[in-house]
Amino acid sequence: RGFVFVDEFQRSKKYQNIYAVGVCIAIAPVEATAVPTGVPKTGYMIESMVAATTENIKTAIAGKTPSAKATWNAICLADMGDTGVAFVAVPQLPPRNITWAKKGKWVHVAKLAYEKYFIRKMKKGVSEPFYERVILSALKIKRLE
Repeated sequence: RGFVFVDEFQRSKKYQNIYAVGVCIAIAPVEATAVPTGVPKTGYMIESMVAATTENIKTAIAGKTPSAKATWNAICLADMGDTGVAFVAVPQLPPRNITWAKKGKWVHVAKLAYEKYFIRKMKKGVSEPFYERVILSALKIKRLE
């Protein structure tokens, strides 16, 4: 079906020197449903996968065993025109320690602001500024286990 099955270190289960992240990986559904659906993947969850992958590639190049694991936490601003839904799920797959969701017009504005913020930090080459790390840490949300 085109998806890559990965281990806990984001490596292909078939080829240990191949890593995969994001929407191309196969995540087993938590439960069977009448309509087959895939597990959703959010931007922060993918950032978590990328952080683990880069650490593990660096470790593998150094001749050591990879050990970084992505947390797969979900933080999302889902824009729906002039409204939207914001949610947090830690971790994304049950059992969860944190679940929170709110709907409203404020999500649309927050999404626009976040897009500008995200583009700015990428242009500066800083994927996780210290203040972002502090805020997410205070909320008990982290990228790596």
